Amino acid sequence: MAEVFLSYSRDDRPVAQAIAAELQRVGVDVWWDHELLGGDDFRSRIAEILTRAPVAIVIWSRRSVQSQWVVGEASAARERKTLIPLNIDGCEPPLDFRPLHTVNFTEWIPGDQLPLAFQKALSERLGRELSYSTPASQGGPLGRITRQATQAWYLDLETMIFYLMSQAFACFLCTLPIAFLARSPDLFGQPGQSWPTWIPYVFSLLIGPILAPLVMRRALAIRRLSSAVPIFVLAAVFGVASYVVSDALVSQLKQAVIVFVGPAMLIFLLTSTLGDRSVER
Repeated sequence: MAEVFLSYSRDDRPVAQAIAAELQRVGVDVWWDHELLGGDDFRSRIAEILTRAPVAIVIWSRRSVQSQWVVGEASAARERKTLIPLNIDGCEPPLDFRPLHTVNFTEWIPGDQLPLAFQKALSERLGRELSYSTPASQGGPLGRITRQATQAWYLDLETMIFYLMSQAFACFLCTLPIAFLARSPDLFGQPGQSWPTWIPYVFSLLIGPILAPLVMRRALAIRRLSSAVPIFVLAAVFGVASYVVSDALVSQLKQAVIVFVGPAMLIFLLTSTLGDRSVER
């Protein structure tokens, strides 16, 4: 019989899978619903495991607090005094569970070792010490930075795709005038003489991070700072890339490039709206 029952929202499945993998690394037999077999009566199977497991871990997030299944499983575990709640995004647990101590996982990134406070709480419940059976191979500081950059995809793949698309089109709309000005002899003389060629790149590099809090404000609101930093880095890259595209279009199409403004604005509005709707789900 499993030692730990893991309760989570389907939308948080990648994080739940990463936590389950870390639990197995410290020698804990964990059960989560991916082990359900075809033809299983999942209601009775979940009830059986939840009733017999000595520990039930509930992953609270802004999505799981809306799940009747997760709240119901947490209530059953609390009645049996087997509940260990943890929080992955800073969202308030349901009202009935707020008096309980919740382990903070907001600084944890999939691939990290489990927080010491969590290991201690789990050790006390299981009545034995936990230790990692295999050495960590996380790639050092560079490996952690890479995992920070991908953390957003663990939590909100659909949301981040829409927001990054809207960020790209917002950068294009803002760098297009810069490309026009850089190639305008009436205002700046011949290109490369009165306006150094590196100045537009500096402007475009700054545009990305300036736009990011505006375009992706709702996505950043549910992000930790460690995960927000890579988003701003991507935003800066998008700014420079957008200028390169804008400059190429202006050089080839001249004034005709203005026809791209309308479609770009439409796509920007569409993707930002879809991103907002995805955040609300």
